[in-house]
Order: sequence, then structure tokens, then C-alpha cells
Amino acid sequence: MTIGGWFGFVCIVIVTVLLGGFCALISETTTGRTLCLTVSAVLIVIVLGAMLFYYNATASGKRAFKSQKSELENGIERVVTVYDMEGDVIKVYDGKFDITYDNDRILFDDEQGKRHVIYYPTGTVTVDEK
Repeated sequence: MTIGGWFGFVCIVIVTVLLGGFCALISETTTGRTLCLTVSAVLIVIVLGAMLFYYNATASGKRAFKSQKSELENGIERVVTVYDMEGDVIKVYDGKFDITYDNDRILFDDEQGKRHVIYYPTGTVTVDEK
């Protein structure tokens, strides 16, 4: 899970434990107390299961985890290849970096701290992970 996911889970656990504890305190019977605490524990397990499912079994969860990993590790190992209009290779960049892009350019800083801006309407750029 991502750091934000764990933070959200901890907040949900705290609220659920407080509500379950409050419910158990105001309950007058042992059965009522047990029921409050059991429901709280089951809710926590369900939320944890749902969050683990999201981060491990959905494409958007995997992307969120990969984005966080890239942010914390200063990029992902990639190979950027720039081609001209005829398909000939102009330049190949190999290293660990993050890439931002929009409709007409790709922007990244290489491992030496040099900024590269590649305008691709006049050619093709491929970005591959290693």
C-alpha cells in the first residue's frame, strides 16, 4: 500500500476503535459489549482487505504504488529513444528518472541533473522501463 493508503487506514482504525469502544462503554450487557467490539474488529478487517485488494489487484492501485515508488526512489530505470520522421534514432537516454509530458513535449532530468525537453511533433519518442 502507499503511504497515503496506510495513513488513511490508520485513521479509519482509530475512528472505528473509538466508536467501538464508546459503544462498548455505553452498552449495559456483556453481549452488547462483545457485539460492539466484534463489529469494530470485522470492519477493520474488511477495510484492510478492501485496501489491499485495491492496491494489489487493480490497475489504478498498482499505478498509485508505482508513482509513489518512483517519487521515493528518484525515478524509474528507463530508456528514452528519440526517432526522426524517417524512423532513424537520433538519441538514446538511459537512466533513472521521472518523465512529465503534455501534447507536444517530454520533460525529464537525467541522473547528472541535466534537464531534457524533447518536442515530439516532428518525430517519435519511445519510453521503456527496464
